[in-house]
Amino acid sequence: MTEPRVDAVVVAYRSAELLPNCLAALRAEPAIGSITVVDHGDDASDRLACELGADLVISDPSNPGFGAGQNLGAGAGDLPFMLLCNPDARLLPGVIDEGLAVLDQDDRVAAVQGVVSDPSSGAVDRSAGEELGPLHLWGRALGLKRLASAPVASVLVRAMGLGDTIDRVPTNKVEVESLAATAPLIRRSAFESIGGFDESYFLYGEDLDLCRRLRDRNWSLVALPIPWADHQEGASSSTTTDRERVWWSGTLRFAGRWWTNRRWRTAQAAAAVAALRFGRGRPGVTLENWRVMVLEPRRARRARRPSGF
Repeated sequence: MTEPRVDAVVVAYRSAELLPNCLAALRAEPAIGSITVVDHGDDASDRLACELGADLVISDPSNPGFGAGQNLGAGAGDLPFMLLCNPDARLLPGVIDEGLAVLDQDDRVAAVQGVVSDPSSGAVDRSAGEELGPLHLWGRALGLKRLASAPVASVLVRAMGLGDTIDRVPTNKVEVESLAATAPLIRRSAFESIGGFDESYFLYGEDLDLCRRLRDRNWSLVALPIPWADHQEGASSSTTTDRERVWWSGTLRFAGRWWTNRRWRTAQAAAAVAALRFGRGRPGVTLENWRVMVLEPRRARRARRPSGF
């Protein structure tokens, strides 16, 4: 019989339609000893999680952010490893054991994650790879991902140094700079050594920040070449524009925290282009984009810019 070694934490927000598949997959893994659901929404996901057999359900309708919810849920457990799972992710059978084998082999490894895909489209998420940089932001601002499916365009994208945006499946187990917080398996001692997620992030950017701080403490992060989870990316966002606003806000907060002035100016320019692109023809939307994607990250940088940057 497999000994439970993993506490699973799911942070939900209006996730009632997603929780059944998510929790069923977690419950099927013998290595998972407990499942904690932190509900930040108002659609009775907390009651549903209880009915579905979650071991602990915490309701916080103030919705303080994904990282804050994960920290709260992580603090409720004590097993040596944690699976930090999105409600729109469905873990695939057996991957926990494969992840634990990697963590057991090397106690310098803080976290592992395999290949994450959208089950409806078959598209592979950018769930692991290089830490995002200014070129990645410009690629998103200009919509290069849509063009990269064409052979000529894909050559151009790789030549620009953005190959990791389209080559998303590693051929072997590989150490990476960053893991997306979709369903990573994390060593509790590593997570606690850096104080968990930075709760100043609301959504997006918090995983980049966590990985950066782990690497700064000489922990390593590993991407596996195996199918890991199905993920309905962006399921909690009502529109593409809403999702882009939140993504840019969180990612620019990360850039404002860690990047030099030169890289920061490049990031701000990319965010400005994205704000205009996603608000095109809609003045009110453009103004709101500008506030969320450009002005607020600028204020956040001024408030907490590291010395010497």
